Amino acid sequence: MKVKSVLAGIAAAGIACGAGAQVQDMGQLDHNMVIPTVKSDGISWYSPKTKPFRLAGFSWFEQDNVYRRLPVKPAVTIPKAVDTLASFTAGGQVSFKSNATKVLVRVKLSGARDMFHMASTGHSGFDLYLGEPGGKKFYAVTFLKIKDNTYEAQLYSSKSTAWKEFTLNFPLYNGVEELLIGLNEKAEIAPPSPYASDQKIVVYGGSTVQGACASRPGAYHLNILSRRLNMEIINLGFSGSGKLEPELAELMTEIKDPAVFFVEGERNSHYQGVVDHLENFINILRKKHPAVPIVILTANKRSLEAFRPDERVKILAFQKQLAEKMNVLLFDSTELLGDDFYECSVDGSHPTDLGFYRMAEGMTPFTAKLLNVKVVQ
Repeated sequence: MKVKSVLAGIAAAGIACGAGAQVQDMGQLDHNMVIPTVKSDGISWYSPKTKPFRLAGFSWFEQDNVYRRLPVKPAVTIPKAVDTLASFTAGGQVSFKSNATKVLVRVKLSGARDMFHMASTGHSGFDLYLGEPGGKKFYAVTFLKIKDNTYEAQLYSSKSTAWKEFTLNFPLYNGVEELLIGLNEKAEIAPPSPYASDQKIVVYGGSTVQGACASRPGAYHLNILSRRLNMEIINLGFSGSGKLEPELAELMTEIKDPAVFFVEGERNSHYQGVVDHLENFINILRKKHPAVPIVILTANKRSLEAFRPDERVKILAFQKQLAEKMNVLLFDSTELLGDDFYECSVDGSHPTDLGFYRMAEGMTPFTAKLLNVKVVQ
């Protein structure tokens, strides 16, 4: 009788039963997967483009007033794919302090995004961290449907009016045309805690640098590194397009106050591209910023290397020799994912949250020592 009751209940919910059942909305089966209805009564909306909010990750924001990782009109010609990807907001952050009891976001994306191997919370969502440097903890992430290009979400609610520090991380694989932050009407706002340094960590590369395929923005390695070092990081990862074009090096030299340049060209340039272009790319950076450390960043292992362990011997050897020749540093990511590296990706290449966590574990002490900054988290 109990089995019949359960089946009848499912049928009443409009879900077909049997081996070929099709469930369009998992919220019909699990109420925890229902996207909540947002109530915005009594909410005041603010643009994070104004003080006392602090925007980070957009080096040309003062010039163009848009959430973009490269200039709207670069002085050099860049590939069309890079131009498109530059509007994806990977690494962007907005921080502030407030005694708010509610925090909401109202978002307009550049378009819907449907990626077979990446959660919508990662490619198009914002996540929220609470706490000051050294104590930032994940609190919530926005819920949205894959086809949504606009959404509202409540990320924080509390009865307490104590002052807190909030950090919102921008989507990794979508553009943000508009962002408004909603706070309860009586809330006050103040600037966030200062960074440990006014300098910026600049990282160039491909899809892994951009953040594929973290489940949410705060979980990818460069946002973890930013929290641990309390420094701004400029994400110049361009998925499938990090091919060491000299024009990208020229644009990188425009970034104010770089603390270090990490350069990863292995994944998308492959052996011949690295041989042909990496040295020139580094020379362009060095000419404009002779005192700024430059680090050649090698790629992580792919799952197939468990079966083909000699696959990258040639390209790794070249990068090590070039680092010695040019007197630059090399950070070899080969062993970052551990002995079970084959368990750390979504598709054999792009890291899961576990993979990104292990990458951050390796990069944190190296970068902290290089820049002589304290690890705070």
